[in-house]
Amino acid sequence: MIRFYYLPDCAPCEVTKPLAIVAAERTGRDILFINSQTRSPEDLASAGVTVAPTICNGARKIKGEQTLDRLLRFFGEGA
Repeated sequence: MIRFYYLPDCAPCEVTKPLAIVAAERTGRDILFINSQTRSPEDLASAGVTVAPTICNGARKIKGEQTLDRLLRFFGEGA
């Protein structure tokens, strides 16, 4: 499962979220959107979340605004 950590009103998050949905649909992956404001600092630190957005495919993480092509490759890696 893809984990997408975001912050409300975060411009890079708002740009990347719809692209992540498309990438998840195209690669057949499930995606969980997690509002970082609802998590404790300890939980975020243990998940390696330091920047919004942070996206985890199970094998590694990418951070910041992403393109659709990048997300498609990244989602395919963790399958």
